[in-house]
Amino acid sequence: MALPAMSAAPANTYIETTAPNVREDLADVIYLIEKDSTPLVTALGRKGANQVLTEWLFQKLNPAANVPQPEGFTAAISAAKKPSRLNNVCQILARTVGVSDTLRSVDQVGEEEYTRQLMLRGLELRRDVELTLSGETIKAIADPRQLSGIQTWCNNGSVGAGAGVLPLGDGTNGHTPGTPRDLTLNIIEDAVEQAWLDGGSPSMGIMSSSIKRWFSLMAQGGANNPVVQQQVLQATQPNPITINGAVAVFATDFGPINLTPDRYVPGHVLIMISPDYAELAVLPGRDMIEESYAKTGDNTQGGIVWEGTLRVTAPEAHCCVWDLNQ
Repeated sequence: MALPAMSAAPANTYIETTAPNVREDLADVIYLIEKDSTPLVTALGRKGANQVLTEWLFQKLNPAANVPQPEGFTAAISAAKKPSRLNNVCQILARTVGVSDTLRSVDQVGEEEYTRQLMLRGLELRRDVELTLSGETIKAIADPRQLSGIQTWCNNGSVGAGAGVLPLGDGTNGHTPGTPRDLTLNIIEDAVEQAWLDGGSPSMGIMSSSIKRWFSLMAQGGANNPVVQQQVLQATQPNPITINGAVAVFATDFGPINLTPDRYVPGHVLIMISPDYAELAVLPGRDMIEESYAKTGDNTQGGIVWEGTLRVTAPEAHCCVWDLNQ
C-alpha cells in the first residue's frame, strides 16, 4: 500500500531555508577535481641548458659491411663518420596570479588565497609543459621563442596514405597529413621496427584516451576479434568474477611498449619514445620558479615560470603514428 503524500507546512511555519540566522556549513577545504598527470614530463630526465639555443651532437655508425681484405693489406683509411649537430630553442612558459591585499587579510577557507593560487598556477604550468613537449610546434628563435615538440623529431613511423609525409626528424618541420585510418597492431609493429632497425627501442607509448580505448578494444578476445584470448578470471559462486578489458603493455616483436594515456597529448597521434634518448634541458634557476612582481597598488602579484626546451639526443630512437581516426 502506497503511503499518502504529506501536505506542505502550515502557513507562517518558520523553516530552515528561510531562516537568516542559520550558520553556513562551508567545508574548510577546496577540492581539486583535476589531478596533476603529466607522464611525458615525468618520464624525461633533466639536464641543464646554458644558452637560449641549446645544441648537441648525435653520432651514427657507418652501415655494417662484409668486405674481405687481402692478407698483408695496405690500409685504406675509411672516411670519418661525423656527428650531426642538432639544436632546440628554450621557450618561456608562465602562469600568473594577482590577489587583493584585502582578500589576503580576511579569514578564508583553506590556505591563504595568494599561496593557494600560486600552487594552482604551478600545477597548470606543468600541464602546459606537457602539452608543449608532446606537440608538433616548430622551433623559432624570434621572440616569443618557441621549442620544437617531440613529434617534429620523429622520422620513423607512418602517416596516412595520399599526401602524407614524415618529418625530417631534426625539429625543423612537422608531418604532412594524409588520409586518416584506423590504428592496427601491424601499423604499430611497422613503426617500432623502423626505430629498432635504426638502433632504437621505444618503450613508452603516449596517447589520447580515445586511442587507449581503441588499443584495448583491439586486444579483446572473442569471435569478432581473436587477436588475443579474452582475459577472464573465473571463480566459483558466490565469489565475483573479474574481467580485464584493458591493455597496459603491448609486447611487440622488438620489445614491450608501456601504454600511457595522456590528457594533454594531441589527438589522432600515437607517440612512442625511448625516455633514455630525450631529456628536458632547463636554463639555470628557471625550472618552475616562483616570482614576485612589483606592486601596482593594493594587491600582490606573482607567478610561476619555466624556461627550457626538449633535447632529443637520438631522434631515431623514437617513432610516431599519425593520421589516426581515433
